[in-house]
Amino acid sequence: MNKRIVTIVAALVAVVLLILLGLLPYYLGIKAQQSLDEQRALLAKNSFLLIEKQNYERGWFSSTETMQIRFKPSFFAGVQQQLPDNVRTVLQQPITLVNHVHHGLFAGSIRPVRAHVETELQFTPQAKQILDRFFGQNAPLQLENTINLSGSGQIHVVIPKFNYEELSGIKINWQGLDSTIDYAKDFNSYDSHTVSPGLDVILATKGHASYQDLKLNSHTEHGKTSLALGNSDLSIKNITFIWNDVSDNSIRLDQLVNLVTNLQIGAFISPAGSSIPAKINIQDLKLATSTQEKDQWINSNGKFGFSKLEYGNDVYGPLDIDASAEHLDAASLVAINNKITQLSTQNLNNEQLRAAIVSAVRNEGQGLFTHDPLIKLNSFKLQMPQGLIDIHGSLGFKNLLASDMQQFGLMLNKTESEMDFAIPQAVMENFAISQARAFFTVDASAGGPEALEDIDQTIRLMIDSAVKSMQTKGYIQVDNGVIKTHLKLMGGKLYLNGKMWNNESEPEPDYAELPAASETASIPQAATNH
Repeated sequence: MNKRIVTIVAALVAVVLLILLGLLPYYLGIKAQQSLDEQRALLAKNSFLLIEKQNYERGWFSSTETMQIRFKPSFFAGVQQQLPDNVRTVLQQPITLVNHVHHGLFAGSIRPVRAHVETELQFTPQAKQILDRFFGQNAPLQLENTINLSGSGQIHVVIPKFNYEELSGIKINWQGLDSTIDYAKDFNSYDSHTVSPGLDVILATKGHASYQDLKLNSHTEHGKTSLALGNSDLSIKNITFIWNDVSDNSIRLDQLVNLVTNLQIGAFISPAGSSIPAKINIQDLKLATSTQEKDQWINSNGKFGFSKLEYGNDVYGPLDIDASAEHLDAASLVAINNKITQLSTQNLNNEQLRAAIVSAVRNEGQGLFTHDPLIKLNSFKLQMPQGLIDIHGSLGFKNLLASDMQQFGLMLNKTESEMDFAIPQAVMENFAISQARAFFTVDASAGGPEALEDIDQTIRLMIDSAVKSMQTKGYIQVDNGVIKTHLKLMGGKLYLNGKMWNNESEPEPDYAELPAASETASIPQAATNH
């Protein structure tokens, strides 16, 4: 009798298991499709991709999703003309993504999951021909997505390494990229870990660019607004740029900054595309950010630094910057972020871009100034060839109104700031000299390098005279060639070293005895090519 009961129970269990194992893959296929629908909806919200076609064919144990995507015409609008023809061609062609979805309790691993998705990328014949030159028989992008039972999951992205060489002398040694994204249910938060061993590019006779050991770790979560909250840490062991022809203006620092940062700030960094030195080398570059939300306010912190920078013949570093912004209006940040994203899709020159960003700050970003924000420069330390620059302090606005921003005097009255400065005098002299050389031309017959040296010496003497005058009046202290002062701005009044600045009573420094540079230099003229 007992054996019969056991047999019946075993049979029932077997039947239940068969039903579950038969029905479970179908049910998990439904849940997997829901997860992929949510991920596709997020993809559709991005600012650089268009989903042109989509089809989902669901089966019992596996399904297939097909999507055709294309980069928006506005993608890299400002720099598309500077991209190589083959890169531009690939970006302009549609790409078909075929998701092979395997749904079952143990799909892809021995761990219970909803589904395991392997993505196959299909390119147009023209784009495939270009990519095959680099990646050979390897897929240029390998993508796998494991969807857990809870709806969370992990995406694994691999760009395989390649070694490319042309008869023209162009060589590219790409050492690959590996990225893992662990996402929560509904993509409310995710953690990413990316490593890239390096890239080495030789541009025939033009130059050389490389980086080694890139690592990026980040945590991102969504708050009450569309702003991304969380933190990130980026480190790059070594970055090198070498140009054999420094007069080649096709390489623009401002465009490189826009391309890498996507912040459209290159117009302010290099307004007219000024030339860069023959060699730039950065060692141990690090960038860390943190953004948090409290009620309707955003608090953010950023750290940036490197151990060493070779800029031409000059060596700088280490650099340590730690800055934070507190009590920022979230709605204004969203508005200005959307505006800058919109501007990045327009083919604007630097002058138009600068004007548009300033206008966006004054309009969309107005609330950033009228809700008592506080900007802190916790640390700025840069070792220069002439000594250490050390600056720290804060700046904020109190009870500022939108109408106050139209009048500088009213805005100044509601600005509060305290800063401590320690800057070597030699640094100030060199900065003034570099700025002055953009406005002077020297006739070779009038002395050439000797004439420039006379101009440089004149500027040094002018700076020294101004420093001594301010030291005598108590505005600054000078210690072993380092100029120090405490700046305080309160109620529209400026204090230096505890003494209120009175510009009207300050006579101009006496430059009468300084050697004239007019005999060795031509009349200053605006340098329109800098």
